[in-house]
Amino acid sequence: MLTRPQKPNICILSADKLLRLILLLSSLAACEGQHLSDSQSEPLLHVTVVQNSNPKAPLVALLSFSAPSPYSYTRVHLRDDRRSWTLDFDRTPTDATPLPIVGLRSDTSHHIGVSVSMNGVDYERWSGSVHYRTPGLPTDRYRMPQFRVANSEPERMEPGITMLSVRRALTIRPQDRTPAQHQFMANFGLILGIDNEGEIVWYYETDERISGIDRLRNGNLIYHKGNFETVELDLLGNTVGSWYAERRPQGKPENSAAIPIQGIETLHHQPHEVRGGSFLSFSANSKVIPNWYTSEYDADAPRKAQKVMGDTIIEFARSGEILWAWNAFDYLDPYQIGYEALDPYWTTRGFPQTWDWTHGNGVSHDPRDDSIVASFKLLDAIIKIDRESKAIKWIFGDHAGWGEQYQDLLLSPVGEDFRWPWHQHNPRWTHAGTLLVFNNNRGQTKPFDGQKPVSFNDTYSYSAEYQINEETGTVEMVWISESEPDASSCSSWAMSEAHRLPTTDHILEISAMCHKPLSKDVTWDPRDRSKPHPADIPHGGRVREYTRTKPAEVVFELDFRDPDDVIAWQVYGGFRTPELHIKESKP
Repeated sequence: MLTRPQKPNICILSADKLLRLILLLSSLAACEGQHLSDSQSEPLLHVTVVQNSNPKAPLVALLSFSAPSPYSYTRVHLRDDRRSWTLDFDRTPTDATPLPIVGLRSDTSHHIGVSVSMNGVDYERWSGSVHYRTPGLPTDRYRMPQFRVANSEPERMEPGITMLSVRRALTIRPQDRTPAQHQFMANFGLILGIDNEGEIVWYYETDERISGIDRLRNGNLIYHKGNFETVELDLLGNTVGSWYAERRPQGKPENSAAIPIQGIETLHHQPHEVRGGSFLSFSANSKVIPNWYTSEYDADAPRKAQKVMGDTIIEFARSGEILWAWNAFDYLDPYQIGYEALDPYWTTRGFPQTWDWTHGNGVSHDPRDDSIVASFKLLDAIIKIDRESKAIKWIFGDHAGWGEQYQDLLLSPVGEDFRWPWHQHNPRWTHAGTLLVFNNNRGQTKPFDGQKPVSFNDTYSYSAEYQINEETGTVEMVWISESEPDASSCSSWAMSEAHRLPTTDHILEISAMCHKPLSKDVTWDPRDRSKPHPADIPHGGRVREYTRTKPAEVVFELDFRDPDDVIAWQVYGGFRTPELHIKESKP
């Protein structure tokens, strides 16, 4: 209960009326699954805590009470059986705009108290409390993944909540899936918020496959869907805005308010917020290339005209207007290919007989010199582009396969233990000015370079941090998560990412697919039926937090794995956020 300041003309209830009022409110609270503690303070303000009405984000609770008019700020005191914390709001609630309580563990009783203030400093404590129990997690094995907390040392970890994009897959090659199996994968998406003890404190479930996720400056989330649409989401699970590729195979989305980005066939991987709120992203668009490849393994295989997907980097405004674009077909050689160019990536996404060339999978803006850094997976290269002139400033990748016109742009490796990235994913600039790369490490060669690809069984993935000297045109590897493989190492041949964390300088590494090979005779080629392919092998995702030391230590680890190997739970990517709560401004 909150104690109202005394004013003239206040109606004082008699003891028997007050008792009846307390009993009435207690009965109402019991009907709503909550309990008000006894208190002698008066007048009693009606305080309610109810479950979020949006079933897509069920762990969020909504707090309402009737605040005396002078009060403008709220502090919410929360306690469960293991922890206590507070949330601050720059407003008091109304029936139409309750306060969202985020960060509650599932199936747990929470003790909730309230303080109010007129100035945001001097809080007056309500003497009562509300008890609210959160709902449990879904028990359906197809909706909520099982994961094991292999290690958790909160006192050593970066504070905050780990947000993860989780998707479900089947251990079957893409071209072999039945329509029902494809829909099983495509019609499900999940974002998990997990605290430093490995407990789920927020989740969002949707019926569409989710790729990359990020948090916007306004506190909302942004996520990308496998159907070439990007969604802005608040923590109540409500869609705030969305954008889609105008010419996508699926046509217009059901959301009539979705904004088309005109003239593009796809919007893929993860848009990043830049500048004043615009977004950087990839749009792959097709082009017929004459005399293109029919094999990435046989240099003498006949060639023919092929429809090929190449990436355009775009910056688009919230209005959907394209503000800037850089087309790889204009700057790179379409006859320079990488492994997986002829995999059925685009054919399973609505583009029949269309092959992969660049496969952009990570783009970011560097405000220090107004440049763009983009990762092209199938070229095994990260490229820096001057935003104003659109000229390539440097190319970071193994030198094999690059034509004469690119030789002066290639960074040269320095240092004793140097390793090139191979089929890398979503590299990021760190706050220290280094480049952090998740090295999927697939193959470690290029088609027709005269070298035999490293076998799947001899491959492991890791995060590596690089220092780039643009004046000398050199690159040095300054940190690695695992310098040598061991029994716990993963081979994650797609997706994944890494972040250098701001407070501890630790590295958050997300391995989308932690493969433990069942056979030494595994092929990289999905068309090779004589051997198992990585897609045939049971696997699950893994999340680790490493100290940035040599050697690195693991202070946090989550292992996602279906115990019956029916589903392959993949962790596409994610990030660590200091908190999920939004300190709201007055409406």
